[in-house]
Amino acid sequence: MKQHNFIAAPHTPFLENGEVNLSEIANLYAFLKRNGIKGVFVNGSTSEGYQMTTEERMKTAKAWDAAVDPDFQLFIFVGHLSTKEACNLAAHANGLKNVKAVSATGPFYQRPGSLELLVDICQTIAAAAPDKGFYYYHIPVLTNINFSMTDFLKAAAPRIPNLKGVKYTHTDMQDYITATASPFPVMAGVDEIALASMQLGADWFIGSTYNFMLPLYIQMGKCLEAGDIEGALNLQRKSIEIIGILAKNGYMPAAKFVMSHLGVNVGIARHPFKNLTDEQKAGILKDLTAAGFFEYANK
Repeated sequence: MKQHNFIAAPHTPFLENGEVNLSEIANLYAFLKRNGIKGVFVNGSTSEGYQMTTEERMKTAKAWDAAVDPDFQLFIFVGHLSTKEACNLAAHANGLKNVKAVSATGPFYQRPGSLELLVDICQTIAAAAPDKGFYYYHIPVLTNINFSMTDFLKAAAPRIPNLKGVKYTHTDMQDYITATASPFPVMAGVDEIALASMQLGADWFIGSTYNFMLPLYIQMGKCLEAGDIEGALNLQRKSIEIIGILAKNGYMPAAKFVMSHLGVNVGIARHPFKNLTDEQKAGILKDLTAAGFFEYANK
């Protein structure tokens, strides 16, 4: 049976005053590992990394490094609008013993105007963490940087010695298919099309919903392996339904509320997110219960 490996994009725990709650990271790690998560992608989109200072991101990376076992796949996102700051974050991660790889987007306020320039930027960042692997983080829905990852891997391979692959958070399945012909792993990063990624041969997945409903995706993979395509499709539809319930209330604060309800206090979300009212929280629990969410929730 094909092994599907799931990496969570974890939430950064924040206190009610907005400060980082480093003491909760060990509890979050224990929760994720107990549920079968193989690794974490720290300080990325779900971690609200771009809403954190460089110092906070370094402290969070260090806390995760201290919490995890050596066999756990610890990825640290180091992307920044400033390439110099990205290099500082990468150099810090390079000194942490349990970090397997660093990852970065391109800068997306003043975006690189060519694929060559994007590779230049990634080469500079990757060189700051020479002892770790480097994964490019492809998420054009947020960065509006949308070069072909097939072309990126071809161009980057001879220039980035520690290149390991791509975190592919995009729905361009044509580019995804051709990129997977390269010798580099292309990790599936869109939970709503996890099934399609499985059918195209993906064995590594990075996403936010694995924080709280990994059993659904594990069951989806089992259905696929057993030839039960309709069962797998129904589970993907259920995933999309649950994500929709959270999204209509503001996905990030709603997802953080779900995690806290499941026993991991990841606290509030930072601006520009708007945190939930008690009425919204009650409505989310009602809708999730009606959708059967707790049948698939992490324990």
